[in-house]
Amino acid sequence: MKFIASKKLSDNPTLRAVIVWMLLLLMLAMVLSLGAKEIEYGLTPQTWVSTVMGNPDEFIDPMLFSDLLLSIHTDLFGLIITFILIASLYVRTLRSMKSKIIVFSALLIALLLYPLGLLGSSLIGAMGIITALSAFIVFHTLIIILCFDLLLSLSRKRL
Repeated sequence: MKFIASKKLSDNPTLRAVIVWMLLLLMLAMVLSLGAKEIEYGLTPQTWVSTVMGNPDEFIDPMLFSDLLLSIHTDLFGLIITFILIASLYVRTLRSMKSKIIVFSALLIALLLYPLGLLGSSLIGAMGIITALSAFIVFHTLIIILCFDLLLSLSRKRL
């Protein structure tokens, strides 16, 4: 178990390969998650609003609250695990503490706004759904950028 707690991940080629593959698969998972949401809810904010709240003009029924809760629950499970994996690696980088706090704060705010926006749509309407969509896209984009950054750090042996 000593190889897991080593100071530099780049010194252990086996662990380095495992982390490279984990980062590549997490990036693929984030892209596929965006694609799955596009299939489930749509591509534009208007289609998200129509899917969640319904649209009588287009004969679209509103989403059941239990279905909405189930969707949020499954999304949050995967997104939180992804956040923890990326954060545990990003903490080991040579970035300043201020930049780490800014990145983690942005990720956590986006991770909180996504379910709160969807759940708050019954109170604040379409604005909550647009907030959830924006937070979802911001979270995924930041995770993909951090994966690229971590891959570059590993390739330069700075991790």
